[in-house]
Amino acid sequence: MAPNKRVTLKAYIPRGTEPNESYLSVEETTSGLEPLNDGDIRLKTLYVSVDPYLRNRRNGEKGSYATPYELGEAVKGSGVGRVVETRNSNYNVGDVLTSQKVLAYPFQSFVVFNDEKANLYTKLDLTKVPEHLISSTIGFLGMPGLTSYFGLTERAEIKEGDTIVISGAAGACGSVAGQVARLLGCKTVIGIVGTEEKAKFITQELGFDSAILYKGKSRDQLIEEIRKAAPSGVDIYFDNVGGEVSNAVIATMNQNGRVPICGQISQYNLPTTAISALPEDVEKIVKERNISRAWFMYVNYVDKFPQAWEQLFKWTVEGKLKVKETFFDGIENWPKAFLGLFSGDNTGKAVVRLDP
Repeated sequence: MAPNKRVTLKAYIPRGTEPNESYLSVEETTSGLEPLNDGDIRLKTLYVSVDPYLRNRRNGEKGSYATPYELGEAVKGSGVGRVVETRNSNYNVGDVLTSQKVLAYPFQSFVVFNDEKANLYTKLDLTKVPEHLISSTIGFLGMPGLTSYFGLTERAEIKEGDTIVISGAAGACGSVAGQVARLLGCKTVIGIVGTEEKAKFITQELGFDSAILYKGKSRDQLIEEIRKAAPSGVDIYFDNVGGEVSNAVIATMNQNGRVPICGQISQYNLPTTAISALPEDVEKIVKERNISRAWFMYVNYVDKFPQAWEQLFKWTVEGKLKVKETFFDGIENWPKAFLGLFSGDNTGKAVVRLDP
């Protein structure tokens, strides 16, 4: 059997510190290569996810939903693996399992689990899920896709004719949210991105009405551009970045606007834990216009997973929801892929692809 490599955390990354590769390690391990006991299944990993929220598991702080990683243990998130050996009658060699649940799949080449952890994995029906969509079960058809769907349908209570602005619009959640918003009847879909290339991507490929570049612009400049793109005001702001971008969008929002906070990646490396706090003038706008603004997590809607997944899958196979992934090959490139999230290296979902 090939060597088993895994990604581990060497040291916690304190708040206010920019993450770098010195905090992460890729090493060989015997975990996952041990002889199987009755009921065990061995997976050969095909794909593992790369997500911004994992930053908050690396600061060593307890008490949040994202409890910290243990130093020296495999980093965990979402992953996909193929059964290569089994002593469990519920699984056959060749089965493909996906772990869409947060923080479940160890980021290593081989993984062993048994019935006690079977609830963390879903066996894919390969007669329905084509090969090219397997990686999407941890992306557009996994946590990012479900997060975008529920952020719009449950938290934002999207209505036909709404105008929506999405920050981080070319990322994993933003690129899905914009397409889903259109499919659910939004009149105007506006994306905020960092480069001309991403602006073309969301407008020419994903169907956004317009794109706004944020880099090097003041809040007032952004407000002016948003108002030009949405002269009737903004009804929904799907927040992926926080900071001055979010402050600018909120200033353009209509009465009773809705702000589902999916993430605030621009704030994750700041020393404060109050990353959703607003400046006084922006907070005044929120109160005067009765703007609802709240964090949400897709796991709050677990009872609605099947119907949401079915809808996302239907749109995808019909070509109405376009999948975009940035692949990094080899588990040893997971640290590079993760760090690239904070500099905008990826378009769509970042995925580490292992040898099949």
